Amino acid sequence: MENYYEKLVGLYEETKAAYDKLNGLQSALDRQVSRIYHDIEKSEFDLEKGNEYALRLKETLQNRRVVKDELKKLAPVYRMLRDNVSWVEEQYTKVVAKSYELKASLNVTKTINGVLSDIG
Repeated sequence: MENYYEKLVGLYEETKAAYDKLNGLQSALDRQVSRIYHDIEKSEFDLEKGNEYALRLKETLQNRRVVKDELKKLAPVYRMLRDNVSWVEEQYTKVVAKSYELKASLNVTKTINGVLSDIG
């Protein structure tokens, strides 16, 4: 049988890594927008240069929008896992310890896979 606890923890770790990566990317894009604003603010430019600034700013803002949108979609899943995975871990650890204790006291050596194999 599959270990659903390990799958849940794996999903949480994967989700957290994606969330952290997207958060970092959004911060980097925020800094890039700020740099463009500062470049515009401190320079004299003609129409052509102004158009270049506008295009750079537009592309950066669009990239930021895509990242922000992805973060919004990921956030509910990430928060749910973050808020509950430690509780699940605590409960799972207790159950595993109790199961081990019970199996040892009753001299049970079979696993669920063994039982499923025997039964069919």
